[in-house]
Amino acid sequence: MDLSRRAILGVPLAATLTSCAGIALTPTQIITAAGTVAKGLAGALTQVASVDPNLIPAGMLATLQSDLTLAQGAASSLSTSLPATSGASIAQTIDGYINAVLNTLAAPPVNGLIPAPFNMAIAAAALVVPEIEAFVNQYLPTASAVAPATYAARLQLVQAAPQVGTVDQALAILKGYAGS
Repeated sequence: MDLSRRAILGVPLAATLTSCAGIALTPTQIITAAGTVAKGLAGALTQVASVDPNLIPAGMLATLQSDLTLAQGAASSLSTSLPATSGASIAQTIDGYINAVLNTLAAPPVNGLIPAPFNMAIAAAALVVPEIEAFVNQYLPTASAVAPATYAARLQLVQAAPQVGTVDQALAILKGYAGS
């Protein structure tokens, strides 16, 4: 695998995003966050498509929305009454769908070039996903590691909207788009 210098250099910095200030979200917060990320991203992408129908190719947008619909369905099955390992397994599934969306948005033809203010929702999702992964890794230590390319993609998306700096800010932004 031939990683670009930018991707290689971005991995250590992106890895620091995995535990924003060392504060892990509780299982209840993870349940809320997982659904909020999936709904917020879906809402933001719907708005991007209405503002600039040519930015994201129609087929790609359909795939992204399908992934987010699957993530929302999985998120709706999370509850505090689930055993931790079951909840972590579902959260891992949600994480996979959201990472697929973020990877797609960071790659050609979009290249992370989502216009403001929608780029804030994308950056917000990229900030929250590591919190979901930290939860998964807490209960499923054999969970697979995130690929360096995924770290690089998330870093690219976060850097596109530097005003999104905390998980709380990120969730507030995504909640705004979740109602869309």
